[in-house]
Amino acid sequence: MNPLHTLTSSRKVSIKCSKQSGIALITVLVIFSVLSIMAIHILSNQHMNNQRTANIINSSRAYQYMYGAEEFAKSLLQNYFEESDQERVHRNQPWAQNPMMFPIEQNMGQLEGSVRDMHSCFNLNSIIMEPVVQAGSEDSERGNGGGGLQVVGETGGQTDEQLPGQKLFAKLIEPLIEQSESSPQALAAAVRDWIDDDLEPAGIDGAEDYTYTGLTKPYRTANTFMAHTSELMVVKGFNAAIYDSIKDYICVLPTEQGTINVNTVKPEQAELVWILLEDVDLATVRQALEQLPEDGYDEASFFESLGSGKVSKDGRGRLVFDSQYMQLTATAMVQSGRAKVQSLLMKSENKFQVVARHIGD
Repeated sequence: MNPLHTLTSSRKVSIKCSKQSGIALITVLVIFSVLSIMAIHILSNQHMNNQRTANIINSSRAYQYMYGAEEFAKSLLQNYFEESDQERVHRNQPWAQNPMMFPIEQNMGQLEGSVRDMHSCFNLNSIIMEPVVQAGSEDSERGNGGGGLQVVGETGGQTDEQLPGQKLFAKLIEPLIEQSESSPQALAAAVRDWIDDDLEPAGIDGAEDYTYTGLTKPYRTANTFMAHTSELMVVKGFNAAIYDSIKDYICVLPTEQGTINVNTVKPEQAELVWILLEDVDLATVRQALEQLPEDGYDEASFFESLGSGKVSKDGRGRLVFDSQYMQLTATAMVQSGRAKVQSLLMKSENKFQVVARHIGD
């Protein structure tokens, strides 16, 4: 046998074996890479599912603590008013102090809660209300009117006339929206038309269905009470800047209640009381609120502190010294879970019950 031929054959066999080994190694590496990717994907999905499950559990816990805060607040308020035998609701009482904070067991999170008197803000739904003055009532001398408020439609109010609630709302927001393109009167008219149950515009500034159905994304007026102050964002003339400027002065109640409690309005928001009065300046009202007596004002002591003034014609039936509605804002945070509720509580003979609930921010 030729030695040269034998050497050549051996080289060919060696090269062939080397190529096969290389292919096998590449195949193993490819399989390893695929398996590694699959393992990483499986682990990632498992981690995501575990996190999702934990979030669901934590959120559920947060909601349970949130509802627990609601019951706790009702119990605290009821016990306080029963034991203290307070005649009026005022901001010197414990519920009006700093928000309460409680740690959740095992350091899992915390629970925060605060209470706001819903008679220390302007109820937007009261725009369509007007005073009912009873002749010979105790309040008639000061112009407060002893009959409270009623829906304008019940007395046949005219759509081209400004309602007392409209005027008050316009007066309230006028200094707050100085750079607005829309006038306070126009904004008040648009809110009235959004709430009232007719389809007739309230004057040239009004806005009923024909205004909104002509938009790029058409919609209609609610023609009923507002459910949340954020509804203003879809009312003609309002925008985020205006809303941010007035949101601390306004609120929404599922009722015609439009009364303002002198004893719970903060001095920095004295405009809420001032708009109901005449023959008295804002500085005097603010000073009176700063000097709130320990047990709050009654009507006689409040007007005595002012030195002059009386309830205006538009403000009749709105100035009060006690409250019926209060709002609890409770936030529960349990690790990654968070839940927030705003519960409207109605006070009746020192008993409190939830009449409305808004979950979320």
